[in-house]
Amino acid sequence: MESTNTETFNTRVKKEAADSITGRKKSDACLLGLLLSAAEDEQGGIYVQNDIKELCELSIRLICHAAEDENAAQMSVVRSRGRTPKYTAYIESANTVQRIMERLNLSCLNEDEIFSCADRLSEKNFGAFAAGLFFSFGNVSSPEKEYHLEFSFLSETLCSRIQELFTKRLYLQLKVTQRRGRSILYLKDSESIEDILTLIGATMCSLEVMNVKVLKDIRNRANRATNCDTANCERQNRSAARQIEAIKTIEVLGGGLSLLPDELHEVAVMRLKYPEYTLSELSEEFDPPISKSGVNHRLKRIEQLAAELNGSAAKKAIVQ
Repeated sequence: MESTNTETFNTRVKKEAADSITGRKKSDACLLGLLLSAAEDEQGGIYVQNDIKELCELSIRLICHAAEDENAAQMSVVRSRGRTPKYTAYIESANTVQRIMERLNLSCLNEDEIFSCADRLSEKNFGAFAAGLFFSFGNVSSPEKEYHLEFSFLSETLCSRIQELFTKRLYLQLKVTQRRGRSILYLKDSESIEDILTLIGATMCSLEVMNVKVLKDIRNRANRATNCDTANCERQNRSAARQIEAIKTIEVLGGGLSLLPDELHEVAVMRLKYPEYTLSELSEEFDPPISKSGVNHRLKRIEQLAAELNGSAAKKAIVQ
């Protein structure tokens, strides 16, 4: 199934997963999952609804395959202005329904029997059953926005049974919440979502989640590095400004820099010459070079001298 640029990530996941449903065993297992959302009419027929045309076509293909009758199901569509079309795969004949039930080892459209059959599926075919569930009840957000996959049920009992089955078969702990009268099973960790997408046959979409996660991690690291560099620059600028202010204080109140000891005079001149330099860069300008800690120690002494001169000046001002 081809995708378009306007398709949501959820639609692409379902279409890719639908393409993976091939062969008798996987087809029957997927149909089992779809039948959990099926409804019966008064004449003994059943129907399955979906918002995606390709999934409705898949439902019809699986039904016809199970019934061994290419006319076993028909598709209808209901369109409403401003709303997503509703596609329905409908099995009108009660005899056809019975043939499908026999094919799937079911006596009727019964939730207990469906779960019993699902629990006996091999790991490979259980993925197709999970795909059928996802087609009917599932939704996954774009990984660019958030990591969120959920199954939404009108029945709280069905929600609990699916949760137990996934825990037993996949060792996945899906969380439960309530939203607008529905029971929601959901996952929010990317690795579990990747596992589910791979399980249902949406391998490329699972890789997309992984790639997005890697890119997000790279961006986050780059942002942290940038923020760290920015913070370091700001600290360096504040320190340099404080050091230059101290040097100017000595020039004004201390009789000039020439009265400083040679080692302090040298570093004061160097700081005024290179006000934007870091301590490491400043240390390399000396001949011979001195250590970063040596430069820092001398500048600290200059700041102390400036503080003492400011203190003396303040005392004189008070006395006067």
